[in-house]
Amino acid sequence: MTQEEILVLMKTDPEKGMVAVSGQYAALVRKVVWGKLSGICTSEDIEETVSDVFLDFYRKHGTVDLSKGSLASFLITLAQRRATDEFRRVMRQKNIEKAMNEKSEIVFLQTENTVLEKEERDFLLSAVLSLGEPDSTIIYRKFYYGETYSEIGSRLGLSENAVNKRYLRAIDKLSNMMKGENFSD
Repeated sequence: MTQEEILVLMKTDPEKGMVAVSGQYAALVRKVVWGKLSGICTSEDIEETVSDVFLDFYRKHGTVDLSKGSLASFLITLAQRRATDEFRRVMRQKNIEKAMNEKSEIVFLQTENTVLEKEERDFLLSAVLSLGEPDSTIIYRKFYYGETYSEIGSRLGLSENAVNKRYLRAIDKLSNMMKGENFSD
């Protein structure tokens, strides 16, 4: 059937016209779509895109001007445009999925780091408390409140020199307790 006869048939009996055009040009359209989408889309998506090309032809068959080009070139143009649209849709979806996966990995790592930091703080607090009094109070006041040796000494009724010596011994004990533990920087 000639391209002119197909266009006349599309006007008189669109159903038979579509059977004729798809029978004659399906391989051409499939080749164009397959060339753009193979390796990116599933074969089902490719076949759906081919069907969409023929649906586009059904909607636009009245605009075909054979003086400007053949029916085959019109269908190739429709196939290239539809395949490009599908390619963009799939790539956009893959980029969204990739971004979501990256975001969830970041959230997981942040959560994991938060849990590890809490465990480290809990271990350190437990080690400080195991020092007993007044050493744990000295360490706590020095690091948490930033108090000087003389301020700590006046609160505890100790001399500045005694607080300094107790502080140094307590730090040494903590260091020995934590050997072998891995703490992040």
